[in-house]
Amino acid sequence: MDLYTLEELTRLIAKHNFCILATQGVHGPHIAGVSYFAGGLDLYIPTGANTAKARNVQRDPRVAVHIPVPWPLVPAPPRSIQFRGNARILPMDDSAANLALERGSFVIRRVFRRLLENADAQTSAETVWINVRPRKRIETFMIGVPSTTVFRDESKAMLHFDLP
Repeated sequence: MDLYTLEELTRLIAKHNFCILATQGVHGPHIAGVSYFAGGLDLYIPTGANTAKARNVQRDPRVAVHIPVPWPLVPAPPRSIQFRGNARILPMDDSAANLALERGSFVIRRVFRRLLENADAQTSAETVWINVRPRKRIETFMIGVPSTTVFRDESKAMLHFDLP
């Protein structure tokens, strides 16, 4: 059996655009489902500068990310990618973030741009990017492992990718 590679995992992350972002708030953890654009292993998440997640990242850059990876045509719990990372706030004109945006799907790009165009400047805060970079290790569940292998030995369902 061939081993699943970090390069394949990077391509899989880029094929998706939704994750759960966990930040540390003043009163405890805060989680939010968010859209993202991938540039390599870096995630770029558009948000308002005054949202809880942006304020939390300003205060404490340590975050966690969970990317669900649904099975095509199978009503089963999704496979998953998860990691801890470091986050930072970037301006909307950041070149790396906008390159990741251009590589995203046409539909999600169009929705994102439409939301930006229709934002009411009087009531909306400045839009920023949250950039998340995984640190040390990415863990997966049922990614790159045949289900028949997992049925024989469930311990093989998890893979770990140590980052350079």
